[in-house]
Amino acid sequence: MEWSTYTPDGREVHVRRDFTLWVARCGEGQEFRSELLDVALAEAIHSDHEVAGHTLGVDFGSWTREQADTIEREFTDK
Repeated sequence: MEWSTYTPDGREVHVRRDFTLWVARCGEGQEFRSELLDVALAEAIHSDHEVAGHTLGVDFGSWTREQADTIEREFTDK
């Protein structure tokens, strides 16, 4: 199962579950793995050199947590 979404500044983000780990990738960047989804998402987003921490005044920390909550709910509902 894979989820796709876009960062507030338009970058595509892909997330999937790999056994006990979450795997996240932003744009064409590398994949990041973590047991915690928000950690994998944050690492993927911040590794993309074209994405700054507060692009256009966006709080990527809050956005990442909201996305992680939504994806985790969808994952546990299935």
